[in-house]
Amino acid sequence: MRDLRQKVLEDSNEVKRLAARIPGYGGYLQKEMRRDADKLLRNYLARQLRAQRKRLGDISAKLAAAGNLKAVGELESATMKLQTIMDKVKTASYGYAGLFDAVTVQEKALDALYNFDNNLLASVDTIGQAVMGLANAVTAREGLATAIDGLHTALDQVAATWEERAEVILQT
Repeated sequence: MRDLRQKVLEDSNEVKRLAARIPGYGGYLQKEMRRDADKLLRNYLARQLRAQRKRLGDISAKLAAAGNLKAVGELESATMKLQTIMDKVKTASYGYAGLFDAVTVQEKALDALYNFDNNLLASVDTIGQAVMGLANAVTAREGLATAIDGLHTALDQVAATWEERAEVILQT
C-alpha cells in the first residue's frame, strides 16, 4: 500500500500551501496532514477487518446450516474479538491534541504512530490467513477445532499488539 502521508501532502491545495508559509502555522499544518494520513490508514485497516468479519459471518452461516452449533458459538466469540479490534482501530486517538493545547505530540511521534499502524497491515493479513484456514477446514470437514484455535490465537495477537500503540507516543 502506498504511503498515505505522501498522498495527503501531494493533495494539499494552494490555500494550504500558502498557509504553510505563515510563521508557526506551517508546523501545525504538517502535523495535521500527518494526523490525517494516519486516520486514512486506520480507516483502511478497519475496512480490511470488516471484510474479514463478513467472511466469518459467511462461514458461521455455513456451519449453522450444517447444524454445528458448537462451532458457531466459538466463531461468535471470535467475531466479537474481531469487532472489538475493529472498533479500537476506528476510534483510536489521532496522536495530536490541537493548535493551542498545552500538550502536543511532535512530528517524530506522529510518524512513529503512522508506522505502527502501517505495520498492522501484516496483522490484518494474519487474520485473513486464519479465516481462510477456517474456510478450508469447513469445506474439507476436518481440522475445524484447530482452525478455530488458530483464528483465536491470531486475534489475540493482534489485540495485544494494538494495546502497545499507546506506548509508541510515550517512547518517542
